[in-house]
Amino acid sequence: MEHSRRSFSGVTSSLEADIATICLAAKDLHSLHWNRFIMEISSPQALEALNNPHWFWGLSNLIECTRQALSYFQNCSVEVVNVSANRVADQIAVSVTKDGRWSSYIARGGPSWLNDTILTEVVNSPSLYSG
Repeated sequence: MEHSRRSFSGVTSSLEADIATICLAAKDLHSLHWNRFIMEISSPQALEALNNPHWFWGLSNLIECTRQALSYFQNCSVEVVNVSANRVADQIAVSVTKDGRWSSYIARGGPSWLNDTILTEVVNSPSLYSG
């Protein structure tokens, strides 16, 4: 429904990048006036940091900022999934470094260069809505 891309500088670990990405995504969804969402991440350690911030004292400010950004929502869930369950997000992330797509943005729908992957992912995904 929405996607965004951002490159980070000055990040010292993949865990810091994962948490910063969750924070950015939550802030973007808030600016789009979303009330509810399910965020799928592939980092169990990032979820552990959000649930137990006192174990990750070196990232305490970023974790607190992320927890605060998530608290603005009526209902939100952060869930760990295998990276293969979200190939679109993975390909967007890879495009930042591999293809030099440094510009940050947020947009409705998926990037046109991933249309085939998006369609495949939609067709192969179980529906969360049983309407």
